[in-house]
Amino acid sequence: MNAVSLFQQCHAAGIHLEARGDLLHVDAPAGSVTPELRQALADQKADLFALHIIHTRLVALAVTLGIPRTVVDAIPVDELSATAEQAASWDGHLDGNGDALAHSLLVFYLCGLADRATPDRNP
Repeated sequence: MNAVSLFQQCHAAGIHLEARGDLLHVDAPAGSVTPELRQALADQKADLFALHIIHTRLVALAVTLGIPRTVVDAIPVDELSATAEQAASWDGHLDGNGDALAHSLLVFYLCGLADRATPDRNP
């Protein structure tokens, strides 16, 4: 099971995952975390952290850009995973202005999402 399907399974079961430092905090209804699920969470911890990190990064950008957090929260988890992979592949590269390319691409992506979600938004 990959991190995206694991995250979706947890969400469907009412299990909330949160990165706290280097620990994965699990808030779950009693009895919902089976030994198999616990092992899957441990096996996919790094990828689950990557999802959390990109979500946190996009929320921070949204605040800076005046974009409602709901735009970020509405991103499907599989798209969030793809965004994390793309941003990681551009880390360390600069755009034409000398700014971090990954950051510039995330800003562009987030503004595009916001424009589609809130067409009357002033850029």
